[in-house]
Amino acid sequence: MNAVNYAPCYERLRRRRDEIIKTRKHLEKEQRVVDQNEEWLDRAAYKSRVDLLDNLAEWYAKEIVQVEDALTRFAEGKYGSCFACHRRIEPERLEIAPETCFCVSCQSTREALTER
Repeated sequence: MNAVNYAPCYERLRRRRDEIIKTRKHLEKEQRVVDQNEEWLDRAAYKSRVDLLDNLAEWYAKEIVQVEDALTRFAEGKYGSCFACHRRIEPERLEIAPETCFCVSCQSTREALTER
């Protein structure tokens, strides 16, 4: 089996983690601004803005966990192995989604089971 160079994936994950941290700080600042602004003319607009910011914050919180988990797998020497079947995850898949922890086949099976 040919050795796979995971260094580009590692760098992408590190950069993505840094981007997420910056974005989360921006979202936190924006949430404070929205909460402190008492001049909302429309309560629905306020609620919509708060919901959007909350959803974005939740999205990024989940994503950073995935990225951090992938970086931990690098540190432990487990990066690139499927959690389910323990075979090597396809390099093309890792190129697209370096945080993934399942090969295409196992991910497809997981999605099929969730759809039921």
